[in-house]
Amino acid sequence: MSQHFGHDVLIIGSGAAGLSLALMLPDNLRIAVLSKGPLGDGSTPRAQGGVAAVLDDRDTVDSHVQDTLVAGAGLCNVEAVRFTVENSRTAIQWLIDQGVPFTREESPDEDSGFAFHLTREGGHSHRRIIHDADATGAAIFDTLLGKAR
Repeated sequence: MSQHFGHDVLIIGSGAAGLSLALMLPDNLRIAVLSKGPLGDGSTPRAQGGVAAVLDDRDTVDSHVQDTLVAGAGLCNVEAVRFTVENSRTAIQWLIDQGVPFTREESPDEDSGFAFHLTREGGHSHRRIIHDADATGAAIFDTLLGKAR
């Protein structure tokens, strides 16, 4: 019987997408994540601001889709926008479950249904930007990299 020294899965890219995929694959797989340079040199750790998602119970998928299409000035693929927005809350909850230290609301508003601080940025009609101060990309990257290691 021959021994298997390789990997079952090769992921090219060590940013948020690559690390998320690595963490979502079954534990029994041998996974390699290939980076084009030193870990942390990509764009994910440099992302500031935050991530837009429908997180407040007073916000809606349709409102977020409409805001995105208006801001996209006719360049957006409507189906891709709708898919992304419809899955935004689940994706953010997955990041929270991984331990990403998003900024919490000092005095949670019971009407919003969410305990994290949300900001409203250009092009958005609701407060839907979840963040970690102004270093959200670094918080996401550091958390996912720690879990992947």
